[in-house]
Amino acid sequence: MIKVGTMMDSPQTGERLVIRSTAESSNGKLFQAELTAQPGSYVVRSHLHPSQEESFVVLEGEYGYRIGDRTGVGHPGETIVCPIRVSHAQWNAGPGVMRIYYEHRPALESAELFFETYFGLSRDAKLLPSGDMHLLQAAVLLTAVSDFIRITSPPLLVQDLTFPALAAIGRARGYRARYPEYAGSGTPAS
Repeated sequence: MIKVGTMMDSPQTGERLVIRSTAESSNGKLFQAELTAQPGSYVVRSHLHPSQEESFVVLEGEYGYRIGDRTGVGHPGETIVCPIRVSHAQWNAGPGVMRIYYEHRPALESAELFFETYFGLSRDAKLLPSGDMHLLQAAVLLTAVSDFIRITSPPLLVQDLTFPALAAIGRARGYRARYPEYAGSGTPAS
């Protein structure tokens, strides 16, 4: 379980995540993390949250986003809201550092598992150059956290039909949703 104040770095994507509120600390009401993204070409792939509203509070820089069919750039002081089950993607749209608060309501422990594993894989250089996970690792993790996050490509129906079998193959090959070495492996934020 991730603790409030935990800081996780993703050397492969240039992101830093600092946990501000967890399912445990908020009685299940709010997962909040401060994300810092360096300038570059990394784009968080299109995804949706089946049971959570997500909002992005822009603290610094230029926050690029696509929510449904709408594309825009948020600036410091703005809050952008993504409704439940709406696909969205995000990126640093400016030449400098971008900082935002991610806020998911309600808080789900599976969100914490996702970030813990994803950032751990990045620290161990186990992501593709695009920042995506390898297929079998993605199937294992995304199947385990499907109440929190679903990628939008391939289509959800294709995922529902293929990911359970791919996840079984992935687990047989040693891929996991949770790795003991990543649990609590972030560092306390200063």
